[in-house]
Amino acid sequence: MRKEKNDHFPDVRKTLLPPIERGIIQTFTGKMFNVFEPDMNIICIEDIAHALSNMCRWGGHTRQFYSVAEHSIRVALELDSRQIQIAALLHDAAEAYLVDMPRPFKKYITGYEMIENRVMEAIARKFKFQYPLPKKVKEMDDYLLELEYSEQIMQNSPVERQCLTPKVAEFQFLKFYNNLK
Repeated sequence: MRKEKNDHFPDVRKTLLPPIERGIIQTFTGKMFNVFEPDMNIICIEDIAHALSNMCRWGGHTRQFYSVAEHSIRVALELDSRQIQIAALLHDAAEAYLVDMPRPFKKYITGYEMIENRVMEAIARKFKFQYPLPKKVKEMDDYLLELEYSEQIMQNSPVERQCLTPKVAEFQFLKFYNNLK
């Protein structure tokens, strides 16, 4: 017979977790962020770097852990001007507040792209870069997507590529950002 309440695991939801409201998440730095009404004043680079460094590309279906933060750094390193590099570094920043939704089905999730665009608009205002993203950023993102897929990250390749750990990716992301300021 199953017990209604397990005495070994008390209900801590009432004391530890913040109240769950529609569209609000608590960020790494403790801020409450509403994805439906993004406020650029709540957005911070530390939350973005931390979340993206802990988020694996392709829904985690990689041969080794490869973070969105590392991908973003790679995109930014391939471009030249400061303004383009900051847009490139932050091109997937909305995923810090949402998730890295793989492209093959992202467009089929009703309303997702609209929410993502609102979050990206707030991020672009906060960090002062062009949104929608410059063509160069989109082209480099697409190029690296194909390159990353064809190299050892997704395919079996004789050359083993070393990906950054989440902690190193976060550090490198913040370092790259701070050098652009």
